[in-house]
Amino acid sequence: MTNEYERKVRQAETEDDLLQASDPDLLRRTESNRHIPYEEVAPPPKRSNTIHGQSDQTQRDLLVFSDNPTVIEEPTKLSVVQYYGAGKSGVLPAAYRSKRKPRSYLVACDFSKESLYAIEWTMGTMMRDGDELHVATVANRDDNPDVVKATGLDPMGELHATSDALTTETKKLLGQMMLFNIKLVTHAMIGRVKDVLKSLTREHNYTMLVCGSRGRGSVRTLLMGSVSTYLVHKSPVPVAVIRRQKKKKRVKHQTVEAHSLSESVKSGHLHVDELS
Repeated sequence: MTNEYERKVRQAETEDDLLQASDPDLLRRTESNRHIPYEEVAPPPKRSNTIHGQSDQTQRDLLVFSDNPTVIEEPTKLSVVQYYGAGKSGVLPAAYRSKRKPRSYLVACDFSKESLYAIEWTMGTMMRDGDELHVATVANRDDNPDVVKATGLDPMGELHATSDALTTETKKLLGQMMLFNIKLVTHAMIGRVKDVLKSLTREHNYTMLVCGSRGRGSVRTLLMGSVSTYLVHKSPVPVAVIRRQKKKKRVKHQTVEAHSLSESVKSGHLHVDELS
């Protein structure tokens, strides 16, 4: 069996030699294909220099709040400054920074559902990497003496308590966003709501001021309805009044218990044909 196989192999080789000898072009191609040159494989393309082109681990390391926020304390105002999406240091590498001009937004908050929705809307709809977000709440102690008496806090104590609550709520919302190199500033202030917000807007020259459509927080500090109307007419920058989308109520379908088969037949609602 082995000898027969070897004979066929030699016969095939002889036929190939004769074919190549009679066809010089075939012989030339065959010889040239005996040695295939090595082609160096091109390296895989590098990731984009933008932050969104980096690895998931790199992005996770950056999507945190900076350590050691800066606190600016004044007699009627307490501001907290920190960064999100730039790592714990709060400084994003220059290669990852957005080339567009940063924008700044101010959101008025009274801790109502409408104002919290306005904060979330601004983060998710308006903001881009490198932007700046200011969130402000105002306590009017003169118009709410009963509340002031109930809390038992002096002005500075109320500022600290309000600032802590505002910063916590804002960080909770911003921490869910895929945004990098965001400067976050929270302002807790005391005074007449309309005057304080108007003054803050002139001081920082924001790109846009955002507030909820209506609602009053539990501490009765900021009436969004009248404030938003005032800001629309008096603000030196564009104002967006955001209405919270209400969830549609589920329609409950009343279920009716079905009668038994025997009762339906007896009452005449169901007729049964009898087979003879």
